[in-house]
Amino acid sequence: MPILLVAITAMLVQQTIATTAKVGLPALFPALAEELNFEAEYVLVYTWIYAAVAIAVMMGCGGVIRRWGALRTSQIGCVLMAAGLAVAAWFANPWLVAPALALAAILNSIGSTVATPASSQILARYAPAKWAPLVFSIKQTGVPAGIAIAGIVLTPLAVIYGWRAAALGLALVCVAIAVLLQPLRAEFDQDRDPSARPHPRDFLSTLRKVLAERELRALAMGAFTFVGIQALFTNFTITYLHESLNYDLATAGSTLGLATLLAIPARIFWGWVGSTLVKPRHLLAGLAMMMAVSTAAMGAFDESWSRQAVLAVNAAVSLSVLSWHGVLLSETARLAPINEVGRLTGGVLAFGSAGQLLFPVLFGLGHVIGGYAIAYIAIGVPAVLVGIVLLMPERRQSHD
Repeated sequence: MPILLVAITAMLVQQTIATTAKVGLPALFPALAEELNFEAEYVLVYTWIYAAVAIAVMMGCGGVIRRWGALRTSQIGCVLMAAGLAVAAWFANPWLVAPALALAAILNSIGSTVATPASSQILARYAPAKWAPLVFSIKQTGVPAGIAIAGIVLTPLAVIYGWRAAALGLALVCVAIAVLLQPLRAEFDQDRDPSARPHPRDFLSTLRKVLAERELRALAMGAFTFVGIQALFTNFTITYLHESLNYDLATAGSTLGLATLLAIPARIFWGWVGSTLVKPRHLLAGLAMMMAVSTAAMGAFDESWSRQAVLAVNAAVSLSVLSWHGVLLSETARLAPINEVGRLTGGVLAFGSAGQLLFPVLFGLGHVIGGYAIAYIAIGVPAVLVGIVLLMPERRQSHD
């Protein structure tokens, strides 16, 4: 089997489980909140903790990848995700719910956040430059696949067997994938440097590198906005439909899951477009405008909307908000020296984690001012600004 195909397959599986673990607990929050008697909207607090930890992980993961290798980093991430899910399942009770979920958010964030920089480091070594947007987009179909699994499989399992059993089952899958990746380590981690030492200064050096170059800054701005909107869509939509439209948990989960399935072919399609027809940065600009319009439509939902219409709007959001990743990651890899792809990918995506942290605040302020209609418009405005920035002429030479 060609090594590129092996790399794509392995990293696709890794990305899928990382995303399933990332959105798994938020998807289970309505059931969890009902059992433990607290408001399901506190899922936004979980998301905030997750994002705060992810910023540090993204900025500092470059040294870890250099020393232990991208494949080993992925395996460690799978184990940490399993630990986070197990902590939530075993220790969340009326007396320990806050610390248990906080610890689960921390472990889950560390484990799932390293997935993208690690996989980018591996794929950048094998993907032909021209086809990098398509290769990275295929791998990134693991994100909507993971979200779909959380909505279509995990939430119904929670209804049948309870949310704790669903979380523990997902934890076992995470461990199994860590084991299955082991035979690939000799090939994929051959560029690691055992003498490298992760250091606190890695955080600042990565930040300075991203901010020093205009094109990387533009991608970081895009990541900030795109991930912020995506986090709200994936982590809050089930709760939004459940609380505002009185959907039951299974219906809300399947609505999100079915919509996100569209992002799988959409990511591949956008990757092909970015490899053949349109400059990747211009494609990203167009997707930014699409997500501004489609997210604004989310705020218009009320109980008069049919389920088909709600699903259609969610699908439209999915085509942009959940479909940009491979194009942006391939652009980051193009602009980075080959041995720095993992580090600079982490640096760019750290701004995405900051978006996860701040966009719930922006969303909340919009909600206070004018309800969900203003809240969804508010998070779309930064996407318009990103689209304008990415349409500006490029000034930097790439590292093709």
